[in-house]
Amino acid sequence: MGSTTSLNQAELSTQAIAPLTSILPDPGQPRRLLPDDLIGAVIQGSLAPVAAIEAWLRRAESDTAEAALRQNVRELKRLADSIAQHGLISPISVRLPGSEEAVPPEITYFIVTGERRFWAHVYLLSQGRQIQAGQTVASPEEIKVTLAPPGISIRAYQLIENLLREDLNAIERAQGMWALRYEMSGVNYSSPPSSQPEIEEDSSLPSPDTEVNYSSPQLVPWARVEETLGISKRYRIFVTSVLNLSDTAQALVAGHNLAEMTIRPITQKLKNKPDLQVKALEQLIEWQNSEEEESPGQPIVASIKEFVDKLLIDELIQTEAQPDEAVPLKRPRSVSSAPVIRFRDKVRETLDFLNRLKKTDRVELARALQRGDYADVMIDLRILREQIDAILSTVSESADVTMIPPTIDEAASTGEDLSA
Repeated sequence: MGSTTSLNQAELSTQAIAPLTSILPDPGQPRRLLPDDLIGAVIQGSLAPVAAIEAWLRRAESDTAEAALRQNVRELKRLADSIAQHGLISPISVRLPGSEEAVPPEITYFIVTGERRFWAHVYLLSQGRQIQAGQTVASPEEIKVTLAPPGISIRAYQLIENLLREDLNAIERAQGMWALRYEMSGVNYSSPPSSQPEIEEDSSLPSPDTEVNYSSPQLVPWARVEETLGISKRYRIFVTSVLNLSDTAQALVAGHNLAEMTIRPITQKLKNKPDLQVKALEQLIEWQNSEEEESPGQPIVASIKEFVDKLLIDELIQTEAQPDEAVPLKRPRSVSSAPVIRFRDKVRETLDFLNRLKKTDRVELARALQRGDYADVMIDLRILREQIDAILSTVSESADVTMIPPTIDEAASTGEDLSA
């Protein structure tokens, strides 16, 4: 088949050759190699792929380039070298544009899978290199392709393949799961959002990059997505919850290719604390970029978990140290509602609850706290202990304290038996 011949459905599983100039990255591809501005210009036809790859390389060479960008460039160059020496082993898969999609006149296909292989060919073309495939020398101006079947399953297949990659950062994985849900629902995720978006209790709203037309059919349950990907509901919630982070925090996660597992303590414990999110992420990035981890001989996840707990404790201490606001004078309370009586009742309720705990419950509680599953509870317990110590210290330092037994009326209000 010649390079100018379009594939057809009868040649579905047939490998063919197509010119690079007839192919574009899919506009809805969740996993993109080049930045959005360069990809957008290529898709709109205002920037040639070769010019885009050259601009991308210049960015990577600048002094301010991020480590993740330079790593992506190194990986693409290694892939291009392999293709130049051995040829392209696995063809990229392409699809025909839909009738509703606006494409430049010279474009025949959108990439379904294999965008990095496409850009590796573009890189070789920009460097003026050839491809040695066995005894044949080929130009990188052409690439091996197979035509994927039309329909919504193409997009789902593309999303699933990307979500199975291990090198996705947390934001890409979360957005990919949302996009897969839209695709499985037959929803156009690139259309303008409704003023009444769907809200799920245990997850987050989609990002602006994956907006939903909510006037379309109802989204499929998350359980369908979880079953398709072979993941648990718990893990899916962990992943999609990263979109609850602030925009600044999400930019840090994406810019430094942070994995979901690594940032999980930040996502779980700092959900509504954007300033602390940024502090924790900056510390994590510093540790991750250093040659030797700056933590006390433990995995970086454990280190960031401890760092998050410290941030929370410091915040609470600062809050406690702030002077109380002036409270207007109120009419004196009756004896039955005096603070000391209410305080006594709360103390006794707490003691009664603790005394009713079974031994097995105490053991499980201790294990959960030791694992750090409930760091907020540990913080509350420490603060409670400090408050109790402060009260006892005040009592012990007062020389005029007299232990007065409760009156008959007070005992009656609390159910005490004074004859005991």
